[in-house]
Amino acid sequence: MNKLNINSKKELIGYTSSLSAAISYGISAILAKIIVGQITTPLIASSFALFFGFFTLAIIFYKQLMNIKSIDKKTLMFLFLAGLASCIGVGAQYYAMNNAPVILVAPITGANALFAILFGSIFLKKIEKITPLTVIGAFMIIIGIIIIILSRA
Repeated sequence: MNKLNINSKKELIGYTSSLSAAISYGISAILAKIIVGQITTPLIASSFALFFGFFTLAIIFYKQLMNIKSIDKKTLMFLFLAGLASCIGVGAQYYAMNNAPVILVAPITGANALFAILFGSIFLKKIEKITPLTVIGAFMIIIGIIIIILSRA
């Protein structure tokens, strides 16, 4: 019996990729805190981080990057908006790291799951299903963030 309710190899890859992303974001939060203390402004620091990230991904996924000409305009608009949101998020995270302790900033920025659930329930109704357990999990995230913030008081 499949206790984790993983239905396919594709789902397993999705879950392990999510865990990899979480680990990477955790590491990047620590690195961001170190970096903002050594570079003049958080904006410059986040710009360099995004540039090096883009450069690394462009090398790894060079062949797929060549298919960009076949992408329709609507998808390109979504890619632009996703990139813009990511840039704003990284910039805000670096700015936050410059002004607050990493042990507070990281959990608060980790609340992105709440916004993904909220916006997913609004914009992806036909694709994603929000269950009562998802809502309970979201509230647990909020409670966890509040506990972490209060532990600093």
